[in-house]
Amino acid sequence: MRVLVTGASGFVGSTLCDELTKQGHDVAVLMRKTSSKAHLSHAKVIPVFGDLRDAASLTDAVKGAELIFHVAGVVSAKNREEFFDSNATGTKNLGLAARGSASLRRFVYVSSLAAGGPGENRVESDEPTPVSYYGESKLAGEQILRELKIPSVVIRPPAVYGPRDKGVLTFFQMVNRGILPVLGLDKKNPRRYSFVHVDDLVQGILAAAFSKEEFADQEIFYITGSEILTWEEAMQMIAKGLQKNTFTLPLPIPVLKSAAAACTLISKLSGKTLPLSLDKMKELEVMAWTCSGEKAKKKLGFTPYWDFSRGAAQTARWYQEHHWL
Repeated sequence: MRVLVTGASGFVGSTLCDELTKQGHDVAVLMRKTSSKAHLSHAKVIPVFGDLRDAASLTDAVKGAELIFHVAGVVSAKNREEFFDSNATGTKNLGLAARGSASLRRFVYVSSLAAGGPGENRVESDEPTPVSYYGESKLAGEQILRELKIPSVVIRPPAVYGPRDKGVLTFFQMVNRGILPVLGLDKKNPRRYSFVHVDDLVQGILAAAFSKEEFADQEIFYITGSEILTWEEAMQMIAKGLQKNTFTLPLPIPVLKSAAAACTLISKLSGKTLPLSLDKMKELEVMAWTCSGEKAKKKLGFTPYWDFSRGAAQTARWYQEHHWL
């Protein structure tokens, strides 16, 4: 089957391409001429040059694709406009191109738990309550596809980790130095999180894409691991995977807010995108980012393979073997 993948040079996209090529599919990848191919060495892919910001460049890219996996997006940006330009307008451009393709069977959009919003054990029928520009822009992408009446499936993963990920690498690096960072100071009511290993996420994406079930105009699935962990529990599992003794470094929310304010000012003055900002603090200060995988289990037959302890140890070994630590 011919498929198109956006965001193929990234962490999730490249892992998805690996699995699609293993399964024997013809994998076209949308790339800019400046896109890195470093993570695509194990996948047999067909580069198709185009840009999500340039609608005209996408017409040829979608030709012949029976499945479109839209993984591309930004998780850090200088302002709301940049988030929406990539995650909403880029999705609209691709959706419009896909709507004109006679071969398209299903459009799979990798969104985020951030689009659903924070909370305890969120389910797909809950009203979306995003708290950040990132979450709002990913939700806008979902709504655009629904309005275009494209046969789409939305995947909302929580925090994703695994080999090749640079997002959680910072925490592995801190733990590797013997520092165990703990968000907030309230031990009686600690913050709680869902996580998903990238390999499990890819299996969930494929289960939704190739499901023979007739979905609604747009079907949403949370693809998540089976555990809900406090931040400290997750960091301790990383320390165990790295076989490191650590000392706890509390990260009080007021201190992080001050740092976020400074980063926001620096970003405005320099024009550089920094990972911490006042907008990002809206995600960090809430008490729970957790979701339920029951719908995916019932409708897709999806069950995660990786528990966080084993997944963190496997990720740590990959970082070490590739000299990222």
